[in-house]
Amino acid sequence: MSRKGVTRIFLYNWPTYAVTWSGAALLLAVAGHVPPWSRDFVLLGAAIALVWSMASLLVSYYVYDASRLVRAEWLPGVLGVAPRTWAMIHAGLDQELELDTVMPGQRVARLDIFDPRVMTAPSIERARALTPSSSVAIRCTPDRLALPDCSCDAVVIAFSAHEIRDRLARESFFREIHRVLRPGGSALLVEHLRDAANFLAFGPGFLHFVSRGEWLRLAALANLGVSSELRITPFVMALTLGRAA
Repeated sequence: MSRKGVTRIFLYNWPTYAVTWSGAALLLAVAGHVPPWSRDFVLLGAAIALVWSMASLLVSYYVYDASRLVRAEWLPGVLGVAPRTWAMIHAGLDQELELDTVMPGQRVARLDIFDPRVMTAPSIERARALTPSSSVAIRCTPDRLALPDCSCDAVVIAFSAHEIRDRLARESFFREIHRVLRPGGSALLVEHLRDAANFLAFGPGFLHFVSRGEWLRLAALANLGVSSELRITPFVMALTLGRAA
């Protein structure tokens, strides 16, 4: 049985939580030993650290365990035309969305695009070690997807594209998405954003995400037009990008 979403998020990022909680405990311990004029600042720092860390877990529970995101019934509707063939692209973590039960058409591939050269965050390594894939996937890299030209009506990339930390590698990845889509096909990008809502939820951790403007830049660079944009929750965007017919 797969772990709950909030549990997975905690395990992927436990060193950050450990440092945050240890730092807060240290601030609380020294608060009684600092000059009165600085005590409020020390206590405020501890409170912010604790509130942000707990908020991130509560939001993770909401997004990955309680929201409509996990049921995925919304997904076929945002693609517009029902695809005849589709592929799922992830970085070794395919448990956030189970597409086989909701996607029409035939799944032609699951691709695992993990590449340690451009996916350098320690959390992705921990995540891959702790979370076995639910299905067998074809290993490839973001700049060379293991699919023929014009082979898919739809491609779904959920919570993985932001792990490509290198700007040029992201550009190559989007060009590859364009290449494998048939004319008239769509790519669905599901991601947290580097925005105010995710800052309130995750604090400085929101910098791990990519801004909406960057996703739109990459889409334009790869000749993919925006077909629809939906907020599945206040913290998660579903962006549908179309290849011209």
